[in-house]
Amino acid sequence: MLAFVPYDVGVPWVLIAAAAVFSVGAAIVLTLIISVVESIVMLLLKWDKFGRSLWASLLMNVTSTIFGGVLIALGLFGGSYIWLAVAFVLSVLIEGGVLMLMKRGAARQNWIVSLIANLVSYLFILLPFVWLNA
Repeated sequence: MLAFVPYDVGVPWVLIAAAAVFSVGAAIVLTLIISVVESIVMLLLKWDKFGRSLWASLLMNVTSTIFGGVLIALGLFGGSYIWLAVAFVLSVLIEGGVLMLMKRGAARQNWIVSLIANLVSYLFILLPFVWLNA
């Protein structure tokens, strides 16, 4: 015998599940796009070949995304815009650290690449919001 779930009880949970799946999918796609953009920046800055730059960029962005997700889940990023500056600084530090592990002995280059790649990716993320709100 099938149990009947009232529409007003079942549908919200279906919508929440669909939103969660969509959000995860969107985060994955955005991470991949940002990784490609950052790897192009890394290539232009002569960090390494494109394949290695893409691999490093994927590792950098997955690491900083996981770290940022934990901070959001803990409620450490509030509703103010200060979180954007904090997220940027953390991204530069985390991703610079990943680059340091991948290319030892090139500290100056790694930190410059991390800073510029994050500037470009944050502009890539923020410009559509600025244009839409103008």
